[in-house]
Amino acid sequence: MQEHNEAVCSKCGYDLRGISKDMPCPECGNSHRTQPEDLSQGKLMRLINSNIAVKGLEPLPDIRHRTKYWMRIASIFVFALLFLQVLSTFAFIPIGIYRCLLFGLSLFWPTIVTGMMPSSVDTSMPPMYGLIRKWIPLSQWCWAVGYVLWFVFHVPTEFGTLNGNLKFFFPIIALHLVGGIGLSGLAFWLHDFALRMDLHTAASRCNVVAVAVLTWGFIVFVLPWKHFSAAGLSGEQGAIMWWALILGLMLPWFWILLTFARALLEFSSDSDWSMKYEEGRKGRQERIRKKREEYERERGW
Repeated sequence: MQEHNEAVCSKCGYDLRGISKDMPCPECGNSHRTQPEDLSQGKLMRLINSNIAVKGLEPLPDIRHRTKYWMRIASIFVFALLFLQVLSTFAFIPIGIYRCLLFGLSLFWPTIVTGMMPSSVDTSMPPMYGLIRKWIPLSQWCWAVGYVLWFVFHVPTEFGTLNGNLKFFFPIIALHLVGGIGLSGLAFWLHDFALRMDLHTAASRCNVVAVAVLTWGFIVFVLPWKHFSAAGLSGEQGAIMWWALILGLMLPWFWILLTFARALLEFSSDSDWSMKYEEGRKGRQERIRKKREEYERERGW
């Protein structure tokens, strides 16, 4: 006869019969269990159920102060990146200054990413997101390391100068590719984080950014590495190509950055509004009572 509390560990398959539901698996320490009938769903569905569609997670801790400030700082950084890319695209600033400023931003960005992803929410999110949270900040250091390698091997060398075209150099491409994947992972993590905060608009925007970084962002930032040059084109052909790149590639990318910044601002503003609302509720009944008594005294009741 099968017991009602019969279950196995969703991670290692250990038989958890006779073990309290509140106790983790004694074999691997996993706190999620799977009913035996779920084993018939196959490994893929069990992987999804144990890492994404997890039920019974703890509620989010109060991280509103941290979310308010770190998300706001992150949105400022994204707006700064958007502003610099617009200036560089339309030749308002030299490409060399643009690259130096991006290098400066890349030194602070991993710390900001760490601030946006507190470890205290791991128990409130599926196990997979805890793993994502650990490697994403490390992946964002690839931007700064890539710029260091570029400065060392390309500025100035036979390959080019600070303002020259980028040449093919695989280590830089690989590092920035890892950084781009990490940025997409960050947006993916924020998508699920937003859902747990009931910020569905921010979640949708983060989901769009996660997909766009791996698709449109790859097109925008990989194409310049190809050995393509407009030096052999006439002035009219070069102008047509320039406007095609602006309208076809960069304008959609600017919209993607703007969408990401707006999603981060929604995180910050929601936390700010929630704290102000909670603060306004403190002593509210006492203030109402005093106003009522003052009004009654003025009316002579």
